[in-house]
Amino acid sequence: MISINQLAEFQKATEKGKVRIIKQQKTPNKIKVSYYQLAKGRIKKSLANGGASQYIKDALDELSKRKPLESRKKVDRQVSIEALNRFLLLQLPRILKLSGITFLNKSDYKSSTDINGVDIVVAPDLIFTTIVNGREVVGGLKLHVSKSKAFDMQQQQIIASGIYQYLEKEVANGKLSVDPDWCISLDIFGNGFVRIEAAETDLVYRDKNIYTEIKRIWDAA
Repeated sequence: MISINQLAEFQKATEKGKVRIIKQQKTPNKIKVSYYQLAKGRIKKSLANGGASQYIKDALDELSKRKPLESRKKVDRQVSIEALNRFLLLQLPRILKLSGITFLNKSDYKSSTDINGVDIVVAPDLIFTTIVNGREVVGGLKLHVSKSKAFDMQQQQIIASGIYQYLEKEVANGKLSVDPDWCISLDIFGNGFVRIEAAETDLVYRDKNIYTEIKRIWDAA
């Protein structure tokens, strides 16, 4: 099992980096510190409310009042402020501005799906539906915030493709239509909102060697 973000990182990693990624996925650190939680949470709230900027402004105000002493918390605060300000400059995709959009409960669905024999944890941060020309369409968004490990365009397209495949198999169930234009990778320090074309929905499947390598390293780790 590997997360879609780690899959994107794995594709560009060195051999040592690939081994590190797999070991981290195989034996997660139970006390691992999560960074930028306030920023991530408010960005998700903003996205789920038509891009309402007040959530972001309130978070910036809250962060401005914090006076952390630990170096880790100082970095967390500074990067969070930068991430929120960058988000304010992004153009929200049309789908997230629609008045008829409905957000689904993520806990109603499994978080992973099988890609080339590997269990990929996609776990979109948002899953949403709306009616288009009489049909119910579903989409999803995955947020990534990392200043030191921002994804490039190809990596974000892989993530968007993974979201499409996940929604098609785990959410739509033949009853909903998955629109690739609504399968969105959002990297705050990368390329912002990235979506895929209809011809790119299988991108996550194409390089089968990657999955063979993941299995090999997993078995050896």
